[in-house]
Amino acid sequence: MLIKQFARKVLPDSTYHALSRVKNGLLSVPEHYKLMERRKKGERYLSVRIDTVSACNHRCQYCYTLDLTGHRTQLMSLADFEKTAQNLFPYAHSLALSCAWEPTMNKHLADFIRVAARYKVPYIHFVSNGAILTDEMMEAMVTCGVDRMAVSIDAATPELYKKIREVNDLDRVLKNLRKLKALKDEHGVSKPVVNINWTAFEENADEAEIFVRENDELFDTFWFWHLLPRMRNTVNPFHRMERGRFFAVVKRLRAILGDRLTSTEFNEDRSNKPYGTCNRSLENIRVDPVGTIEVTCSKHVLDGNIFTEDFADIYVRNENLFETLYKKQTDFCQNDCDR
Repeated sequence: MLIKQFARKVLPDSTYHALSRVKNGLLSVPEHYKLMERRKKGERYLSVRIDTVSACNHRCQYCYTLDLTGHRTQLMSLADFEKTAQNLFPYAHSLALSCAWEPTMNKHLADFIRVAARYKVPYIHFVSNGAILTDEMMEAMVTCGVDRMAVSIDAATPELYKKIREVNDLDRVLKNLRKLKALKDEHGVSKPVVNINWTAFEENADEAEIFVRENDELFDTFWFWHLLPRMRNTVNPFHRMERGRFFAVVKRLRAILGDRLTSTEFNEDRSNKPYGTCNRSLENIRVDPVGTIEVTCSKHVLDGNIFTEDFADIYVRNENLFETLYKKQTDFCQNDCDR
């Protein structure tokens, strides 16, 4: 990570992107071969993300979902999740119970966690704003060994929190984190690891230091990621920082948190990012609430539905697409992330 950030700082964009393509081009061959060997042997080779609901109880002003006009809320039933688990989880080495939306908006989240645990997926995690976690959800997280919950928080004061999210439930979020910590202590376990996902911009950067000092005991690790350079939606009122200002805040956070500050991405402008600078297409898929499957970070939707078919059969039917992605012959990536 530090080498990559140094390279981004000192190299021209064209040079950095060229080196990134070379690196990923070299890595994609052994990575693809390794993944295909696992697939052929019936081993776990997929990183799966599932949105079991397409709704959120917050309206973060930088979130792209605010621009989804005509959006209709979709909800995955427990029965359909059971079918998804049967058809997909035996192939998954990692399972995220969220991707674009708020997983706690589905009242069956605790049941989903218990089902996933039955299939012994090696790594289970999800992202949440933490506001409507229930006691049953937290109990399932602790007793089933969920590996990580990332909590999206980007303010230390109720005033700024409400300005960003249009709701003022920061106190409830912190109360839930205290309850989760007490539950972990009661069971004598360290999981789930609680990670704070802080989306940083000019208006909230300084509050990160306040937050970590006041709530140090409520989380294990901290991510400080800059707001992506593109406008996440047409109403985003917040502003990007200069590189020097961003890393000055990172330095202060590092002095407080040490190794607990595990990720600091500045996210440069990559609106002209060339094809093939990322290998995520080789193993990452996303399932939506109605069972449709897409390649993560892309608009490529697979032919098939996970509620009714085993993923092995779906893969075979879509093998030409995966081969095209592997050969970097299509632009699968729709993100301006810093990968």
